[in-house]
Amino acid sequence: MKALLVVEDDAIADIIRFYLRPLGFDVLRYRNPLKALDNLEELEPDAILVSARDFPRHWKPLVQVARRSWAKERCVFILLKGEVFPFEEAAKAMHLGVNGVVKEDLGDRTELSRFQQILKRYVAIEDSRTSDRITPAAWDRLDFLFNRPSDGVPVAGRIETISMSGLSLKPDLPALAEELEPGAFLEDCSLRVGPDIVSVGCTLVRKNHVLAFAFTRIAEEDRARIVAYLESAPKREIDSLLKK
Repeated sequence: MKALLVVEDDAIADIIRFYLRPLGFDVLRYRNPLKALDNLEELEPDAILVSARDFPRHWKPLVQVARRSWAKERCVFILLKGEVFPFEEAAKAMHLGVNGVVKEDLGDRTELSRFQQILKRYVAIEDSRTSDRITPAAWDRLDFLFNRPSDGVPVAGRIETISMSGLSLKPDLPALAEELEPGAFLEDCSLRVGPDIVSVGCTLVRKNHVLAFAFTRIAEEDRARIVAYLESAPKREIDSLLKK
């Protein structure tokens, strides 16, 4: 697979390459957006990544030409933003067919997770993991609650990561989970996924400062709700930018 990277800053280009190559992409980098535009149709990339900070005017004709040739499902277009990205630009990005917008330095887990999720949503990448995992962002509605088996005391916390097959949780009060050991099965846990609350049975698979759970009893329609919610992460990001 080919990824076309249009970035002026060498350090940012190196960061993006670092995360693209393990996913199976050969990275073609251009510093000049006009040259990238001239060669776009000949290159036939599977993904295009453009720095909106470096090229605030040129990313628009690039995405317009790309969308005339390929649908969003065929060629992923990701904008790499700096510290400032006006909501008017986010509106244009959504209208023109950009798949997602991420901070160009991928400096925290949320940005990196979103970057990988956008690519996985549209491109069959080379990855040994069996399901996509995201780190919830501020605009996501994801919550998890279970009852302690010994006495039914509710235990809540912050979801660190979630996929269609499980999640990791940092308890608000770690002492409440001290008695749990890997292999413990927890019935009727409550998982909020956007507007829905689903009931799942979970098995604790790993325990340290974060608890890792596998969904071992879940209705197929509820699993489908989780998958649909995770796959819509890029849209929620753009919707959030538009509201600012």
